[in-house]
Amino acid sequence: MANRIALIGVGRVGSQILTDIQYTGLFQEIYLIDSDEKQAEGEVLDHLHFQSLNGSHQTRIYNGTYEDLKKVDAIVISASVPSDASMKDRAKLASLNADLVNDIMNKITAVTTEPIIIMISNPIDSMLYLAQTQTNYPLHKIFGTGTMLESSRFRVLIASHYNVDPKNVEAFVIGEHGKTTVPVWSRVRIFGMPLGEFEALTDATPISKQEIRDSIDEVAFNVMANKGWTNSAISRVAVDLLEAIMYNENRILPVTSVHQSIYDYQNVAFSLPTFVNRDGYHHPLEIQLDSDEKAALDKSVQYIKETIESTQK
Repeated sequence: MANRIALIGVGRVGSQILTDIQYTGLFQEIYLIDSDEKQAEGEVLDHLHFQSLNGSHQTRIYNGTYEDLKKVDAIVISASVPSDASMKDRAKLASLNADLVNDIMNKITAVTTEPIIIMISNPIDSMLYLAQTQTNYPLHKIFGTGTMLESSRFRVLIASHYNVDPKNVEAFVIGEHGKTTVPVWSRVRIFGMPLGEFEALTDATPISKQEIRDSIDEVAFNVMANKGWTNSAISRVAVDLLEAIMYNENRILPVTSVHQSIYDYQNVAFSLPTFVNRDGYHHPLEIQLDSDEKAALDKSVQYIKETIESTQK
């Protein structure tokens, strides 16, 4: 049976996801939905034109409509108003993207509530909260890429400091996808070793946690300042998440979901390590945090709540 996906929004992020998904062969049918139908049609043609080359897959790609969503297994929403490097806080997109996301969700729910929905549109946490709560989409079927990208950046920054392969670094980030993101230093390991042990064994210079913390979000805007946009890393994150879903891996990933009650927070969306499989997301993990991490998460959650409230005025 063919796997089918719809990409809503085929700007730079959506287009890159389309490219990367094709190389996986994970989906046999892909539907593109964008307010600019001419651009969507151009992406269809451009991506069909390399299917005779080695390493590619014969994938059916369509300039789709919302009615086509009845057929799909998954939907990725990356539609957004434009942003640039001068916008140092993704939360500033909230009021602009809120109407766009609400319109998209109303159109989706008018035809189906079956596919898994992955939210990428920023600010992810607030947009995910609005998307789920205002349309009552099945809770376990809608979630965001959350802090998967920050977690990857966190590992790369740590690896760069210690001059090791990033894949040897075990580390993740929780909370907001944005400036208040929370690196969980108490869980960081280099090939299973706590940082103090690794530094002692290798005579490595002690790492500056504050420097790394400041860099996690800043590097995204460095990319935007130099390149003009970010799309490569977030596309790989989306594909990684889709693979975990479609292969039913029950993988633990730091994704954003709506939490009705977790820790001492109620009714808010933010990232935590969470099981992900073909049915959606399950069982966000209320991991133990040290006092500094919990205080940072308190601030992050409060900031997300304020951002959500700003869209409802």
